[in-house]
Amino acid sequence: MQKVVLSRNTLAAALAIACTAPSAFATEINNFVSIYGFINGQIESVEAKGGATPYERRGRISDGNSRIGFTGNVEVNSDIKGIWQIEGGLNNFEQAGTNDNGQTATLESRNTFVGLQSEKFGRFVIGNSDSVYRSLVGSGSALGGNLGMTVHGVDVFNNTSAQLTGNQDSIFSRGESRMKNSAHYLSPELFGFQAGASYGFDEARASRSDRSRYSLALKYQYEGLAIGVGYDRQNNTGIDSTMLQRGYGVILNAQEGLSTSYAKAIISYTLPTKTTVGFGYERSSLGNSQFINPSVGSIYTGNRDKTLKQDAVILTLAQDYGDASFLFGYGKLNGLKGINSFAEDDFQSKQLSLAATYKLNKFLTPYIYLTRINNNAQASTNLGQSSLRSNNLGTSTAFFAPGNSPRAIGVGLLARF
Repeated sequence: MQKVVLSRNTLAAALAIACTAPSAFATEINNFVSIYGFINGQIESVEAKGGATPYERRGRISDGNSRIGFTGNVEVNSDIKGIWQIEGGLNNFEQAGTNDNGQTATLESRNTFVGLQSEKFGRFVIGNSDSVYRSLVGSGSALGGNLGMTVHGVDVFNNTSAQLTGNQDSIFSRGESRMKNSAHYLSPELFGFQAGASYGFDEARASRSDRSRYSLALKYQYEGLAIGVGYDRQNNTGIDSTMLQRGYGVILNAQEGLSTSYAKAIISYTLPTKTTVGFGYERSSLGNSQFINPSVGSIYTGNRDKTLKQDAVILTLAQDYGDASFLFGYGKLNGLKGINSFAEDDFQSKQLSLAATYKLNKFLTPYIYLTRINNNAQASTNLGQSSLRSNNLGTSTAFFAPGNSPRAIGVGLLARF
C-alpha cells in the first residue's frame, strides 16, 4: 500500500477550509430561518362555585399559551417555495410545572409541518397543524391565527383565562382543533376571498372505528371587514352517554356509528373610530346514543341514535385609544336540544369578559382582565387558558364538575419576539 504524504501548505489549506465551512453553512441557514413567539405570564385569582364539588378561591401563576417557533422556506423556482415550521408550546407555569392533570411537560409540539407554497396554486402542508376551522376562520387575530392580545379578532381575549372561544370547553367556536397526522390546503387569495380544507387521518382507530376528521372554510376580507364561514366534522364520535349519566357532563368520545359536527359564521369589522365589533354564530351537532326505557306503549328497551343540537353566539367590542385598548365580550351557549333524562336548559352557559391592555412598545403589552362564567346544572364551560379541574386533581382523570361556575381576575404581561 502506498503512503500519501501531504505537504505543509496542503495541510494548512485543508485546516482553513475546515474552519471556515461551518461558518459559511451557518450563514446560509440564517438566510432562510426565522424565530418567532411570545411568553405570556399571568397572576390570577380563580374560583368556581355552584356545582357538587366547588373549586375554592386561590391565587396562581398561569401560562397564556406561550410558544416558540422556527420557520423558513427554500425557493424551488420563481413561484414555488418549500416551506417548513417547527413550533413548541411552553406550558405549565403553575404548581412548579405540574398542572391539575398531573402533566409535567414544559415543551409540547404545536404547529409543525412541511409543504409547498405558490402564489398561483396556494399552500399545501402536512404534519401537526391547526385545521382551517381555526387557522382561516378562527376566533382570534382577524378571524384566523392566534397572536395573543395584539390583534383584534372575533375573540379579543385570546390567550387569557377571559377567552370565550377555541376549544371544546369554550362557549363558542368549539370545533377548532389542531390536527395531528393531517394535511391542509389554503387557496390563493382572489378578490378578497380565500378557501381552505383540512383532513386528519385516524391511524389509531379507537374502538376499531375510523375517527377521521375534516374541516372546510371560506373567508372574505376587504379593508376593515372580515367575514368567514366554516364546517368541521369528526366521524364515529359522540357524547359519551355513560359519562353523562355518571355526572361528568358532556364529554365527546369514540362512539361507533355517530358523528359530531360544527358549523359557524363570523364577522369582524373595524370602524374609522378604531372600534372593532365581532359577532359569531355556531351550531354544534352532537351524536348521541340514548337508552330507551320501557313504557306503557312498548315493553322493549334498547339504544336509539340521534343528533343533539346546541347553538352558541358571541359578541365582542374593542376600542383603541392610542396604545391602550378596552375590551368587552359576551357569549351564550344555549340548551342541548333533544336530550332525554335532562332539561335542555341544564346545559346552558353564559360568559362575560372585560379587559384593558397597553402597548409599551411592539414587544411588551401588560394587561388586566376579569371573566365570569355561569354554568347551569349540567354545563361545564371552563376558562379559556389554564382551565380548572375540581375532581381527581393531580391525575390524568381530573375533570371539572358540571354546574361549577368559574371566575377569574388577573394581570398579565405579553412579551413578543
